[in-house]
Amino acid sequence: MGASFIIGCLILGARWVDARQNSRYVTVKGLSERAVTADRAWYSINCQYGANSSEEVQSRIGWIENEVKSYLRTFNFRDEEIGMEGISVNANNFQGANSRFTANVRVSVTSDDIEKVQEASKSISQLIAKGILIQSDKWAAGPKYYFTEFKTIKTEMLAEATREARKAAEQFAQNSASQVGDIRRANQGVFQILPGNRTGEDQVFFPDKIIRVVSTVDYILD
Repeated sequence: MGASFIIGCLILGARWVDARQNSRYVTVKGLSERAVTADRAWYSINCQYGANSSEEVQSRIGWIENEVKSYLRTFNFRDEEIGMEGISVNANNFQGANSRFTANVRVSVTSDDIEKVQEASKSISQLIAKGILIQSDKWAAGPKYYFTEFKTIKTEMLAEATREARKAAEQFAQNSASQVGDIRRANQGVFQILPGNRTGEDQVFFPDKIIRVVSTVDYILD
């Protein structure tokens, strides 16, 4: 019984020492950022018009589809890049309506050529001049830009964020006359994509973007 008591005391003592050591730690953050340019764009052209019969609705849908697709082809977009996103027709039952029906036609283009998409969006007045009404809401229409090569920089950015966290821990340890030990706990953080101008707007509207990640690491101090 005496031997068991001694062994138990030794185990408890060792755990107490470990607990004391683990209680001395510092929490640091490491930042990694990359400036990137979108490599894909999606441009939706939303058209709206009124009609007074189903025949007129069908006729106008065909005309608008042909006009919008012809407009996009003038910028050398291929047919496989252009698609009909959707058609919706609503009956106008409210008093004072100018037409019996309101139709919405959405034609989009998806391309890796960002400059062509930008050029097409800036020249949209050509369609307006033909009597085609274009929705101006940037959420429902207009170009949106995406960076699809995220996986090529993810690992490198995480490594950089971890190195920066280690540097911060070493600076803290130097100021406190300590040594940086093992990692106690780590959180790699969430990747964020920001607009290149760092405004509060959604990054999808900007071809230039900033990708950032902040890693949070607890280091034991010896």
